[in-house]
Amino acid sequence: MPTNKETSLLYVRIIKKTEKDFVIPYISIDKELWYLLPEDSRDLQFHPKLSSKKPIQNCISAIKNLNGYRTIAIRIDNDIILEYFDEEGNVCFNQLPLEEYVPSVGSQPGSSVQLELEDRIKRLECQLQSDFSKEEIKLHNIEKKFILDNFEKKQHDPIKWLRHFEDECNRFQITRNSLKIQALRFFVSGSSKDWYETNLTKIGLNAPWDLWKTSFCNVFVDKGWSIVREAFSFRYLGGSLIDYALSKVKLCLEAESKCTELSLINQVVFGLPSEAQEELDREDITNLDVMYAELRKLEDLFSRKRKEKPLSPKLLNKQNFSQSIKKNEPLKKIEPQQCPICESQGFPNRFHLPADCRFKNWRGERPKSNGPSHSTNLTDVEILNVDLGKQDLN
Repeated sequence: MPTNKETSLLYVRIIKKTEKDFVIPYISIDKELWYLLPEDSRDLQFHPKLSSKKPIQNCISAIKNLNGYRTIAIRIDNDIILEYFDEEGNVCFNQLPLEEYVPSVGSQPGSSVQLELEDRIKRLECQLQSDFSKEEIKLHNIEKKFILDNFEKKQHDPIKWLRHFEDECNRFQITRNSLKIQALRFFVSGSSKDWYETNLTKIGLNAPWDLWKTSFCNVFVDKGWSIVREAFSFRYLGGSLIDYALSKVKLCLEAESKCTELSLINQVVFGLPSEAQEELDREDITNLDVMYAELRKLEDLFSRKRKEKPLSPKLLNKQNFSQSIKKNEPLKKIEPQQCPICESQGFPNRFHLPADCRFKNWRGERPKSNGPSHSTNLTDVEILNVDLGKQDLN
């Protein structure tokens, strides 16, 4: 606790921040060793005993410019001792010892804003270290927390995928270019991984993010006409009409991002079957939502048509099939019958239609031997096939 005349004064630095706000960054008892006040206790309103002193009031009136300052001396009385000293004479505030600060060699103690500048630098360094540690933690867990698939050129639109990646970076407050570039390596594979490793050597980790974006788009964005052909040739072949419409709209927007809503409607309807197009009124469909609603009404109609589709005619006799359709009768099961042509040629128990019989165009009797001297209209290959078929039956 100061007792002699040399240490009976308390030196206070006052800085004007706004028209009505003043702060006390540090105090001293000898103008050589300064004591830094906590960041949240520097406002003058937290020091009512100092504010009540006449020298402090005069000092406030004397400072005219923003960031202007004065160093004023206050005689240490009982109020000051209770507020800024403990029982052992240590300089403190709210009974907490203050951090000591010694100005650098060659500077005039208390003659400039050097203390404040160095204090700011120190606080910025601490803040940067804290930010780096937080970002490193984010980067460590980024692969698990990002809602993003690995980039595959054949499966993803490069521009949309890259925009999704940037949205995820913003969601986790990853703003530094180097951290974005480091985060990108978790979501590339195959050829895109080769591109990433090449860019690390060519462009560098500290390059602007826009430079990496430009390189990514130049390499992976399809500038040909394949995406346009796919979008315009996509047609309804079966299944849900709504699913078809959603897929068609997606493809058209990927091919032409500025496509109007009317063009999208026309493209969707153009890809529908003619019977579905006739059910849609062009004047009533003014937007995509209306079109989806109309297509949903047609879903039941198309599903009923699919259920009522008859069995394949290959399994039925053509005459019975046509008669059953005309009479709206259930289809009759056709009993298998022996082929009369095969039976006449000596091959009984063969069940197929006469129109499909291999002997339907034969003339003459069945060959009795397959010898080369026998006169017949059959070729050697046909004779061999006949005998092999007969052996199978036997």
